[in-house]
Amino acid sequence: MATRPALLKQSDLTRYLKAMRAAGVTGRVEADPRTGRHIIVFGEADIDLDASPNPCDRLLK
Repeated sequence: MATRPALLKQSDLTRYLKAMRAAGVTGRVEADPRTGRHIIVFGEADIDLDASPNPCDRLLK
């Protein structure tokens, strides 16, 4: 069985996770090795939208 190049490189995964952490968002990255698809699942933001000075942030919550 021949080996093939990785469809999701460690540098890509590290970049995704660093960006999520910098944005204050919790989440996870799911990778399917058969299809090469990677899905980024976002959770709740760590910032408090009620304390935001912009009233539109509360409406979008």
